[in-house]
Amino acid sequence: MFKGTGQYEKTSEKKISTKQLIFLLVTIVLSTADVFLPSFVALVAKQDSWISVVISFFTSSIVFVFYYKLAMTFKKEMLFSYVDKITGKFIGKIIASLYLLFILHGISLVMRELIEIMINAFMPHTPPIIFYVVLIISVMYTVSKGFLAIVRLNELLFPFGMFLVAFVTILNLPKVKMTNFLPILENGIKPPLIGSFLITAYMLETVIILFIFPYISKKEKALKGGIISLGILVLNMMLGVLAIGVFGAKTALNFQFTALEMVRNIRISDYIQRFDSLVMAMWLMGIYLKIVIFTYLFAKGLAETIKTPDYRFILLPLATLLIPLAENVSENLDGLYTYIQRCFPFEAFWFELFFPIVLYIIAKIRKIK
Repeated sequence: MFKGTGQYEKTSEKKISTKQLIFLLVTIVLSTADVFLPSFVALVAKQDSWISVVISFFTSSIVFVFYYKLAMTFKKEMLFSYVDKITGKFIGKIIASLYLLFILHGISLVMRELIEIMINAFMPHTPPIIFYVVLIISVMYTVSKGFLAIVRLNELLFPFGMFLVAFVTILNLPKVKMTNFLPILENGIKPPLIGSFLITAYMLETVIILFIFPYISKKEKALKGGIISLGILVLNMMLGVLAIGVFGAKTALNFQFTALEMVRNIRISDYIQRFDSLVMAMWLMGIYLKIVIFTYLFAKGLAETIKTPDYRFILLPLATLLIPLAENVSENLDGLYTYIQRCFPFEAFWFELFFPIVLYIIAKIRKIK
């Protein structure tokens, strides 16, 4: 029924390098974190948003150590394969199913973010269904090529995305007013702590290492690679903080798309301006790759859960399911804002913090090796 299954399974056994792991983790987080996150954090922490970013780095690094230790206990298996060895078959299947729902919801949420960006910022008169169909077809085709192909595609496009971030940052640096970051801790440490909670929810999307750990070649370097990834993410998230230095906290918190405003603020001369297409390319590239990676993890995770050798048969029914799911994530852009700001951090808490740490503790108590 599935011609070439053996070839795909053989391909999936190939490993990825530490560099590819770093690129993958950064893409997963940064692709959507730069879209809405800066204005959300500025709304709470205002001029102290940079403190929120720093706090989130240390918090995320500590949690990532737990990810690494749990993954190293089951080096050759995905979380979906070994969770029942830790908690028992019944509870393990429940947790695995919850993670599948979490990933599925993540795919639909990111898809809706992409569509909202295209409609509200670039092509307001294009019917959303056009974007959905083109996106679904391209995503399913890429996912069908296997994990190694996805990683190589990300490795190819990653430097381009980092160049665009550096381009926007460097050209905005001369316009930064350091007085916009004063006074420091005007309202105490509570606002930066609240801001860091939302940032950490995004940073801990690096939890995907629990699903891709079998594919990593030098597993003992995965912890170092993860910390480096978090460091790169912190530096890139400072771009959102830079918007406060350029526009001021009160103005920055009212932006729909902060990164887009940073690009529109660039003026090289009277004739060279309006670099909107650059940020659009960066967003489309990053968000597309995030959808591809999450879709692969869902299909592969479901295949592991139901014990089937080929995940590709899941792609067609999944494709028909994703469009209605994405459409029902929220009624409009304001509803999407509200969900990401108020609900997503609490949803992420269970799957990015609670379950991984509890599973690690249980594995330690039961002395599972």
